[in-house]
Amino acid sequence: MVASSNPPASSAGRSSAEARRQRILQVAKSHFERFGFRRTRIEDIARDAGIAKGAVYLEFESKEVLLHAVIEALFVEIGRRYAAEVMSLESPRERLRATLRFAYREFARDALFERLGREDSELAVFQSLAKAGDNPRKADAQVEMIRGWVHEGIERGEFRADLDVDAVPFVIGLLRFLHYHTALITTGDRITRERLLDAVIDIFIAGLSAPTQR
Repeated sequence: MVASSNPPASSAGRSSAEARRQRILQVAKSHFERFGFRRTRIEDIARDAGIAKGAVYLEFESKEVLLHAVIEALFVEIGRRYAAEVMSLESPRERLRATLRFAYREFARDALFERLGREDSELAVFQSLAKAGDNPRKADAQVEMIRGWVHEGIERGEFRADLDVDAVPFVIGLLRFLHYHTALITTGDRITRERLLDAVIDIFIAGLSAPTQR
């Protein structure tokens, strides 16, 4: 008896459902980028995705949930790039420097983050969703990772021994959102946004670093 080469119906159904979900996420991302959170409409997303409005609500119960899913998918991809670019660096000081550089570049490169960051009300939506979706265990693991880097840097003589080790992860957390706030600073032609952010990183790392032995 020859086995059928066709996939089981249940497998094909799951594949179709996942393809539909990914299509919704892709179209929704483009709408949030173009129109922001408040002006994006589910019916427009459904139309451009080529499906019924009700099919969108079967996957995502509200526009807030849909935005959260879009952001979550972005963070998964960003996490992969971060692991590849930062985690393999030998020096803990360079890992911290690279962490901030990576954050500024990622926020600048993605139009969705730029859009959410430009409008205060939409930024509040973004922050509340990020907070609501935050996994406490994951957040604690990230804090412990940064603390471990600081301890390693102190042991290797890269960082000052008198650092407030517990505070450093939260300082990093604050600094990574400076990309948004630099847009509010009027600098004219005196300094570019990129140069300003580079200076913030350099000054922060200098504050952590142990004095050079003479």
